[in-house]
Amino acid sequence: MKCLFAILAAVTFGTTAAAQDAYLGAGVDYHFPHSGDAQTVTSVMGGLGFDAGLFGIGAEAEYGLRVAGDNDYDTARVRGWLSYDWSDYTFRFAGGISEYYFEDDTSGGFNFGLGAERDISPNLTLRGELIRDFMDNTFTEAITTTRVAVLYNF
Repeated sequence: MKCLFAILAAVTFGTTAAAQDAYLGAGVDYHFPHSGDAQTVTSVMGGLGFDAGLFGIGAEAEYGLRVAGDNDYDTARVRGWLSYDWSDYTFRFAGGISEYYFEDDTSGGFNFGLGAERDISPNLTLRGELIRDFMDNTFTEAITTTRVAVLYNF
């Protein structure tokens, strides 16, 4: 799974020059495991996408570092996304792979997310999102993440 994450991240960031929309951002995530203790994470993310009228498609990679909470793990996700523009908002559906990095172990799985974005200036976007990670060999089978992020659009 580590090799797959590295390959997908390289493809995602290696093609940003040809993308119609590229962005970098940071967010605050609240992880709520369905068994175990919650934690707060700060995430950095970057992605690229293409718009086709009201619809968009793209890819995103992110890494999260523990800020507070009773668990001690970092997170990484690589996701593909589809979006729909409706009035002043963009609604987004995403899915991909997840990895959780503990001090002495790594756990992987897949994720799905639903979110909404709104431009707050020509280069800044505010995003709210719910992400569900389904893990295969960790302290819990599923983790729900609530995210608020600000993205800088190039």
